[in-house]
Parts: sequence; C-alpha cells; structure tokens
Amino acid sequence: MGRLQFMDLIEDVQRLIIDHVTRPTDMKNLCLTCKQLHRLTVPQLYNEVTIDIGTANDTRLLDFLNPGNIGLPYVRKIDLYLAEVVDKCNQIQLANFTIRAILALLPENILEKFSWHPWSQFSTDNLILLYKKQRRMKWMEAIACDRDALPEIQTIPNIKNVFSQVKKLGLYPDSREVLNYCNYLVKNSPKVQKITLHSSFDDLLTDVSSRELNDSSTGPGLLTGTIFSHMLPFDKCTPIVLRNLTLQKIALRYASNTYCKIIDFGHLKSLRIFGCPGADALFAELSKITLMPEKLETLEFKHDDNTENDALHALEGFLCLVSGIRVLTVDMCFVKSLPAVACITRHGRTLNQLNLHASLGGGEDEEHVYDYESFHSICKACVRLEQLSIAFPQTNVLRNLSAEFLAFDSALSHLSGLITLNITTFPTIATSLTRLPRTLYETLLAALAKLYLTPHGPHPLHFAPNPSVPAPQTRLAVLAFGVSDKVYDREDSKNQLIFIKGTTRDTLGRERTAAVRCSWCQKKYVEPRSDILDFSLSRTTRMPVREDGGSVDSD
Repeated sequence: MGRLQFMDLIEDVQRLIIDHVTRPTDMKNLCLTCKQLHRLTVPQLYNEVTIDIGTANDTRLLDFLNPGNIGLPYVRKIDLYLAEVVDKCNQIQLANFTIRAILALLPENILEKFSWHPWSQFSTDNLILLYKKQRRMKWMEAIACDRDALPEIQTIPNIKNVFSQVKKLGLYPDSREVLNYCNYLVKNSPKVQKITLHSSFDDLLTDVSSRELNDSSTGPGLLTGTIFSHMLPFDKCTPIVLRNLTLQKIALRYASNTYCKIIDFGHLKSLRIFGCPGADALFAELSKITLMPEKLETLEFKHDDNTENDALHALEGFLCLVSGIRVLTVDMCFVKSLPAVACITRHGRTLNQLNLHASLGGGEDEEHVYDYESFHSICKACVRLEQLSIAFPQTNVLRNLSAEFLAFDSALSHLSGLITLNITTFPTIATSLTRLPRTLYETLLAALAKLYLTPHGPHPLHFAPNPSVPAPQTRLAVLAFGVSDKVYDREDSKNQLIFIKGTTRDTLGRERTAAVRCSWCQKKYVEPRSDILDFSLSRTTRMPVREDGGSVDSD
C-alpha cells in the first residue's frame, strides 16, 4: 500500500488538521486550492470576523454580505471597530448605516457574539434589530445607546428566549438607564458563567455621585443595588455561580462583602480586578476559608496602591493561601516592592504564564526589578512557565552587557519550556544623554534578540558556568522589548518591539537563526502562545532613540 496523501484522508481527519491553521492568509490560500479544501476551510475562515467601519471602504462589505457567499452562514463572532480617519464628520452616521446593513443581510440565528468596541453610543434601532434576528447569542453586552433601549427591548416578542443561551455578559454602566439594562440582562440569563463589570460613570457628566454609586458602611449603593436588585436582600439570596469574573473601576472598600454574597467565589476559575479602590478588602474576604476560591486558575490584578501598600500585602496573603494558579498577572503602581517571592514560588508547579510589574510611582516611573537571588528562585521553581513578562536590570546595548543582566539571563536556563519573553525595560545606550537613530537602535536589539532565539549551541550570552558545555535547547520563539501603549487600537505600538524566531541562509547556503520583526496583530498567528503581550500595562517605556533617523547625538 502506497503512502497516504493528505487528500486521501477522510474529511474528519482533514478538518482536524485544518483546525491547526491559524493565519487567515494561509486559510485563504487553502480555500483557493481546490473545491474540497474550500468547503472544509470556509467555516474556520469565517468563524470570527473583525471589521473596521465608518469609511468609504464600507462599500466592499457588499461582497462579504452577498447571499452567494458560502461562508456567510458560518459567521459566529463579529467585532466592530471605528476606523481611524482624518475627517470624522458623519462617521458615526455612516457606521450606523453599515451596521444596519450587516444585521439585515446576515442569516438569522447564527451569531454567538456581536461586539461594538468604541466607547461611543450604539444605535438603539440596530440593537433591537440584533435581538430580533439573532436569538442564539452566547455573549451579550449592556452598553450606552442613543436612547433608553430597555422599554423597546421588553416589547420584542418572546424576548426572554433570546437570553436562554447567554453564558457571557459584558456590563458597562455609565448611566441609570444602562444600570437598568444591566439588571435586565443579569436577571434573564440563567446560564451565565462569565461577567465583566466595568463602571464608566463620570461625576462631571452624570447626575450620579460616587457616594451614591458605591456601597457604603450603611448599605448597597446604586451600582450593586440596581444591577443585582432582583437578589435583594443579599443576606438571603442564592449566589450566582460563575467561572469568570472581571471587576473594573469598582469601589470595593465597602462592596467586597456584598459581592461575596452575590457571587459564589468558591467555583471561580478566573478573577480579574482592574483599578478597583479598596481591592485589599476583597482579598481579605476571599482569604477566609469559607469564601476562598478552590479552583482559581487565573488571577489578574492591576492597581494603584496607597501609602501603606495595603493591597500588596493583602495580595501576598491571598496568594500564599490559594493554590493551583496557572496565569498570574500583577501590575501595581505606588508600591515599594514587587510581590514577595514566596507567594510566587508557591504556584511553581502550575504556573504557565507570569506577568509581574510594579513601580514606586505611575506612568513612566522606573520599574522595580527583583534581585538575582529572587529571580533565580522564581525561575527555578516555576519550571513550567511558557510566557514571562518582567523587568530586567539595566544594561548597555552598545558595550558589554551588565553583570546583573547576564545573571538574569543565566536564571532563564531553568525555563526550558519558555516560548514568549517580554523584557519591559529597554537596554540603554552609552550615557543617558546619548540618542541613537531609531533604525540603528532596533538593529542592535535585533542582534541581542537573535542570541536569545538561537535554538541550540552554547549559552546565548556566553554566561554558562562552563562555556564548552552546550546549554539545553531553547523553545523561545517570541522576544519583546518594552511595553505596548495601545489599549483599544488594533495597531502596533511605537514603544514595543516584537521579534520572532526565523531562519536565513548565509552565502554558503547554511541556515542560521534570525530575529525577525513582527507586528502585534501578526504575532498571535505566528505563535498563539504569546497572548501575554495582549495585556495592557499601566505604564509606558520609551526607547532611548532619536526619531529623525540622524546621526548619534549628545545633548
């Protein structure tokens, strides 16, 4: 029997192989290969659709929405962004018209998610049309609309059936009307497993003050009292069993006890707390044996601490009590130190992704850096790490690398499975006053990245105790310097450089490892296990370069 070819395999096996193709251009090429591969690849190619709208290019969507497009019935998720244009006059009106056309021409009951990403009001008419045509949604959002949408939503026939399959809720209240809308979604989504609650109230733009919005020592505030009003009184309610919870810009000083009554934290697998004053009170509550999460796998914490560093101490205590965390992200400002090493190494057997950052101030203030013994202990304990983002000691990219930087590099030898490394501190140049052209500085960083990405041979930076003994083969595929300054825009940051491992041939035809620049959008298709770079840190780091591309300058 001859050797089987790909086209000789049964369709189920072919489909399993095609599922591992992640790059859209590769899927497009597969679609153009033959009719059989076209039929098998189209469902994956059209599963998630991201569209920039609000420009003259919106007319091209007619081809996408053509009933003859065989991929249209396979669309499950749509993410819409407002395109960056110079003239924004009437852009919202054009975007609303485009959204109307998309919703009208899409087949009914195919969407699982429909997201409007800009922080601008959504058309109520389009929202009503969405609920009328798509009744199998699994992800829904409560966002600001151009008028109060709830009374009109409640008049839709059999509207409660629309929420019967919803498992994820995005709640973004910024007014009393949206608060009532949030309550309607929570109350009528019996299968919800994930809630994202992001408060967007502005005292200057709304008639709701902070004192009225947030819980006090005497009772619930408008936020919890409205969104979860159907569960009052909270002392006697049945908690919502969630697997994923995100709280952003929620005052937790007096609300932590309320949320512990509303939500069953014991079954929580993912907890994200971003910019929530009084978060230390929540960690203190969750440290109690009756409330402690038993299955927590992901913990992400972004916070501006107080002068006593209460949140840092509460976080350290919580980390020392829970176990089994696989993804840990800590991004803190106004703290005196990074989290204690002991609370990190406790999760060494399970940690797969580690993102640790802290600074004494905020913004562009210098990051805290672990000493060598602490960093070595983390690397030695967390041997299963695949993604790591951390600040490295200062070094000079023009001269010999500093001993501290080389010591950190030697500690990385314990992480044989490391795939993505993000060094958030940029190497400096000769002196603090020297500025190189950006292109030259990027070339120097590419040379440094090449040493890290070399798959085998002596230790990349020749800091092995015995240079004649080859270091273990590295799996490192993505190396990034700096911190992204893009939060919502789908474009590359000017203050982050991403290199991926590639190959090149020398004049004798021998293959050599090369560090290839990669855009932020492309890296997830080159190496999906690089999502640690998607997290938006609360600080920025600027490259020590000249943007004009001129000669070396000393001011």
